[in-house]
Amino acid sequence: MPSAAQATAVAAAVLYGCLSLSMAFVNKAVLSQYRFNYPFFLMACQMLLTMCVLEALRASGRVSLPPLTVASVKAFLLPSLCYSMHATLSLLALEGMNIPMYGALKRCTPLVNLVLAVVYLKKPLPSPLLLTSVFVITFGCVIAGFSDPSFEGFAYAMGSLSVVTQATYLTLVQQCGENQFSPLHILHLNSCISFTPFMLLTFALGEVDKVLDFKYLNDTRFLMVLLLLLLFGLSLNFSLFLCTMLNSALTTSIVGVIKSVLQTVIGFFVFGGIVFHPVNITGIILNTIGGFMYTYTKYKEEWKKKVKIDLGDAGIQHSGWELKEKLGTKR
Repeated sequence: MPSAAQATAVAAAVLYGCLSLSMAFVNKAVLSQYRFNYPFFLMACQMLLTMCVLEALRASGRVSLPPLTVASVKAFLLPSLCYSMHATLSLLALEGMNIPMYGALKRCTPLVNLVLAVVYLKKPLPSPLLLTSVFVITFGCVIAGFSDPSFEGFAYAMGSLSVVTQATYLTLVQQCGENQFSPLHILHLNSCISFTPFMLLTFALGEVDKVLDFKYLNDTRFLMVLLLLLLFGLSLNFSLFLCTMLNSALTTSIVGVIKSVLQTVIGFFVFGGIVFHPVNITGIILNTIGGFMYTYTKYKEEWKKKVKIDLGDAGIQHSGWELKEKLGTKR
């Protein structure tokens, strides 16, 4: 029987997977079905909600957060700006892209992460198998994109830029994690820093007036969907950090790949689906296979690293069950 800690870890992974799977569809409903194309207003509201919840949890003594200081703001300013750009560009891309292609494009993030890890973080070159998996992901996305019957240049440009800013954000967050920033501290810093530019852009671009004049503003169903979107954004951030803390970053990435596959399959049939094209479908399949290859390769590399650290080279000779007993079941 699994322990309570194991059950909690599994529940956290399932929660993250479900929320992450649902988020793209909720975003798509708000942006496409209702034509609520006000990304800066949405992100400002999400950041404000995140700040309020975290401050309420801190006031109640449920979480411990370091105070907001000039030094911490300076340290996380660039990652937060990259996050803000990524979030905004993703919303702009999702409005004009079908969900299967959106997921395929997002799976190209490891390519940029790989380059940044080598160039910026000075990490060693990855293994040939990992390089192959990244190539398959990217090649599949290129094939699918060029044969997409619903291709929109602006949406694809925004999606490509969102991939670059997402990879930059993740690389910088990894660096902050190595500098002993806790996940909740990062979440708090990110929401506090991002709120100001989102709010300024909301007013500068006249989104507030447009929102107040929005034709569905008195529609109860739309308001429920909008509230659901904000709660999903907050919950997704919490579940992402929770899954990583209780499991590992590797488990979170595996859940992400499984989610993206389900998202792609469901996306074929919702919100009007997509126009089936053999080359487009082939590209999406290649992209998905590359995603599985990438996750499997990372898993094998991390497992070998753990074995060498915990057992030494001689430990590789043990059977899987013996390794499990020696390593223990707690992550």
